[in-house]
Amino acid sequence: MFLLDKTVELTPAYIGKCLTQFQTRILPAYNRLWRYYKGQQKILQKVATDVGKPCNKIVVNYCYNITQNYLGYITGIPIKYSNDEFSEVIDVLHYNDVENEDNELLRQALIFGRSFEVNYIDEEAKQRFRTFDTRECVPIYDNSLNNELQYVVRFFREDILDRQNENYIVEVYGPTDVKTYRSGPGFITFELINQEPHFFGQCPVTVFSLNKDEESIFAQVMSLQDGYNQLVSDEIDDFDSFCDAYLVLKGAIADEEDLIAMKKNKVLMMDPDASAEYLTKTVSDTQVKNILDNLNEQIHKISNSPDFSDEKFMAQSGVAIQYKLVGFENVASNIEANMRKALQRRIELISAILNLTNEEQMWRDVVIKFTRNLPNTLIPASPQDVNAYRGLVSDETLLSLLPFVSDVDDELKKIEKEQKEHLELYPIGEVDE
Repeated sequence: MFLLDKTVELTPAYIGKCLTQFQTRILPAYNRLWRYYKGQQKILQKVATDVGKPCNKIVVNYCYNITQNYLGYITGIPIKYSNDEFSEVIDVLHYNDVENEDNELLRQALIFGRSFEVNYIDEEAKQRFRTFDTRECVPIYDNSLNNELQYVVRFFREDILDRQNENYIVEVYGPTDVKTYRSGPGFITFELINQEPHFFGQCPVTVFSLNKDEESIFAQVMSLQDGYNQLVSDEIDDFDSFCDAYLVLKGAIADEEDLIAMKKNKVLMMDPDASAEYLTKTVSDTQVKNILDNLNEQIHKISNSPDFSDEKFMAQSGVAIQYKLVGFENVASNIEANMRKALQRRIELISAILNLTNEEQMWRDVVIKFTRNLPNTLIPASPQDVNAYRGLVSDETLLSLLPFVSDVDDELKKIEKEQKEHLELYPIGEVDE
């Protein structure tokens, strides 16, 4: 964590030190996480031990699957935002295609352990927000007990197509303005090329930490991932070697031309006492399968990500599956809590601009609702179950338990409307004939 006293000015020299340390200490780990997510894993560096020996490089990408499992579970059903009094905030969210932004914000955090989102005003004076590449961002906090965010420094190559151009563009998002520098190799020199004020009242970048340690969702299974790839690749190597096994001729005399002819015609010409067989290595398929199954089980166990492709898993009852998903749900709940904080800060920044013309604290009234993306058969709330709690809890709480009710407030309004219409048709005291 990069810290700076509130009373100390953020100088280009300090920015350069932060960026240099980030590139040497943190960025290599981020790049490795990205490679594993994209399937560019250690097994691809495998080399053949002997010339002519098979050298398969198989990637079974658990890192990607685990990330997508959590991503789909938490944001597969879009996060819902509601505010009855202030529609301006909701309008800004919809204008920015909030469903895709929420998805990308979480995806980056799942891969790298944290993600960054900037709020800004575009050329048409519209409020916008978008997710940065985590590998380009360096947060700087104050050194108080709260470690409040003071600055976010974003850097990227000035011209990624021109490899000889080693200059960087460095953007510094602070409490009152955004400064843009051009920096040379090693971040030794800084040239201020632009400075613009903003009116968010704080650093306009939100940092979403996936967990307390800001650890990738698949960081703990990367060594198991390597072991699985290695075993699968070696097994296929052995199969290829079997296909290319040596043919042993016993009691037969054949010169090179005879062998070529026999191979071409696929016919063996041998004496009555001769025999032929392949020389192969004995491999225990059962042993290899057991090791692969064990690695697969450990990967899913450590990551708390269920193996949804397992037929035994999906064949269980809804209650049994709920127990299987306890670890998955616990991790997802922690992620949701941290993501909720990030989304609330996004809304706070949006409201900061809207509040310039409105004194109300609109961001406090926006309701953020997460819905787990599970088949309805796994949700233990049938109409009979819900009805058993009638009279013990409110109708609003009861409706929220039903999986097919997506908007509780809207459903309550529909019920109230139907009741009014029913009273108009059949007033109290009248008897139908």
